Amino acid sequence: MPRRFIRHPAAIPIQLCSSGFERSNEEHSNNIQNVTTQDVSAGGLSCESEQLLSPGDAVEVEIFLEEPPFKTIGHVVWCKRNGDGFLVGIGFADLATAYAVRMVEQVCHIEDYRNSVRESEGRELSSEEAAVEWISKHAADFPQNVH
Repeated sequence: MPRRFIRHPAAIPIQLCSSGFERSNEEHSNNIQNVTTQDVSAGGLSCESEQLLSPGDAVEVEIFLEEPPFKTIGHVVWCKRNGDGFLVGIGFADLATAYAVRMVEQVCHIEDYRNSVRESEGRELSSEEAAVEWISKHAADFPQNVH
């Protein structure tokens, strides 16, 4: 079956919470993982996990780029062994959520650009200045979602 959405490599730090999303309950704290995405598409994202997750499991995805953090619910689409852990595909049911995740991915690219300018050129840019520069240089190359 052909891929429905194009994947875009993206290393976004996220937090996954499974099993009822009980963040405040100590006995469920092992269900919270800080991970990094492998890629993002219009339909979802993939990331590494320390835990085996079953297809159909609901997971809360939280992205801490700004306050308040972006938070949504996704569902495990697939889970494969990957070294000592697992690679997990998480799908989003609605296009609004998928669009929001793509916007977060774009913010990550802008922050990476901001850090790279600081390291390579010694210039300190605000988030807004970095966004303006990144958009003028790279927005046309930012992959569009294909449905």
